[in-house]
Amino acid sequence: MAQLLTRTARRARAVAFGAALGGLVSGCGAAGVQGDPNVVVHPRWLGHDRELFDDVVDAGALGLGADVSNAQKDPLLKERARGSELVSRVRVSTVTVESLDQVRTYHLVLQVVPPAFGTPAFEQTAFELVIGPAAPSYGVAQAFDMRLRGASFIGFLRRFAGEGDEPSRLHWHLSPDTAEVAAAVTDALALAELSGS
Repeated sequence: MAQLLTRTARRARAVAFGAALGGLVSGCGAAGVQGDPNVVVHPRWLGHDRELFDDVVDAGALGLGADVSNAQKDPLLKERARGSELVSRVRVSTVTVESLDQVRTYHLVLQVVPPAFGTPAFEQTAFELVIGPAAPSYGVAQAFDMRLRGASFIGFLRRFAGEGDEPSRLHWHLSPDTAEVAAAVTDALALAELSGS
């Protein structure tokens, strides 16, 4: 009987300790966020977000034959629009190619073409995209190279948690700059506003 009580008492202490520790850990996290209102905590780039903000240039955006007439039926486009911090027409203003040991890295500077679709979460109007050999759009960058300069897209951009000292990292998707895509984005954002999501 004494052994049973001791075991029960130990379990109760363990549960109480776990609850206290959980409260302490969550309290520390909350204090960190509440302590500095200027610190924005970005989500990690995981799961479905990696599919939505995949750092990809749609093939149809460069006239490679992809069908963009079904933009209204594309659920990923609508999710991207609702999940983006900025959805806007963007134009590639500069393309720079960096070569190191015969490996090329492409630096594209995107300029936002106002007005944005919806209200942007940040005021930045120029973004640099770095497309290295491991990037999904590396083949596109290689094929088009300097011809990307001046290209226009509808860009979906969102910041995610950075690595190390990096406060955030931008991930993106570039869709064709067409009336069909623009209409699908407008409809998705209007529906999200109506539903309050």
